[in-house]
Amino acid sequence: MQKRKLQIFLSSTYEDLIDERLAAMEAVLAAGHIPAAMEQFSAGDETALERIKVWIEESDAFILILGGRYGSIEPQSGKSYVQLEYEYAQEKKKPFFALVVSEKHHEQRVKERGLAIDEREHQDKYKEFKTVVKERLCGLWNDRKDIKAAILQKLPEWAQRSELVGWVRGEAEANPEVMNELARLSRENNELRAKASSASETFTGLSFDEFVRLLSMTPVTQKEAAAVVEYFHAASGAKPESITNLLLLFDAIYNAVAGGQRILSRGEPAAIGGLLGTGLLERNALSYSPGGAIDYTATAIGQRLRVRLLAQHLPPAEARNLLAHDR
Repeated sequence: MQKRKLQIFLSSTYEDLIDERLAAMEAVLAAGHIPAAMEQFSAGDETALERIKVWIEESDAFILILGGRYGSIEPQSGKSYVQLEYEYAQEKKKPFFALVVSEKHHEQRVKERGLAIDEREHQDKYKEFKTVVKERLCGLWNDRKDIKAAILQKLPEWAQRSELVGWVRGEAEANPEVMNELARLSRENNELRAKASSASETFTGLSFDEFVRLLSMTPVTQKEAAAVVEYFHAASGAKPESITNLLLLFDAIYNAVAGGQRILSRGEPAAIGGLLGTGLLERNALSYSPGGAIDYTATAIGQRLRVRLLAQHLPPAEARNLLAHDR
């Protein structure tokens, strides 16, 4: 049987419970599992809550260590981050339990460390939250040993729950059937992400499909294609006779202009006007004197188009198929 490592999310207020949180992390590690604590998030960071939610979602279980502080307030909800973490774990139906400091031990800690570890500003919110926590699965702690003992007792119980995914070393599951299934799911995931993105992403006001169709329907002659490829010294391997539209022309020169290319003016081919007009390419004339240099660069639109084509497993050389049927 493969040894799973569960990811355990540890929630607590920050400065007043550093030692206690460390004890919890040590217990999780001693049991052979993975602690996830939010040491790196600064209070009041408005993006922190979204990142915290992702960590909770990716964790297998949730442990709350509650001391005498309510914690930093999240501006929009008016609740502390700790309470929001606790509620989100409940919403996601994560296995959980809480460890609440005993009244006696809290009084002792205040005597030793001062009022900084006692809630003074949001006492009503703290008492209400503490009442909610104690109504559900919880235990009391009087020192770091209590925290370690409670976690070491709880983790074996969670480890027996088959619905908790956990983490398993990659080689343990690396058989052909599993790897093929993972590859299939990965492809499907990429396709779904690309479709979801296409619903909102636009290219000069057009959807991805509309923009690709427009470029595919803009013809380019073999002579025009040869002139542009030569102008940019493009080494894409594409033969001019295979470049029949603006999209394929952009593909043929993309590598040459992706990072920018400087060219001494020697008669710009007419087909470049199509690339400029559709927003795929931009130019900057460094000198307007005869023989002056011009910088050409693929625009942000051009770069996004290229990424989308690759992400959807649609090589530009096959984009002409869009003309045959609607997607």
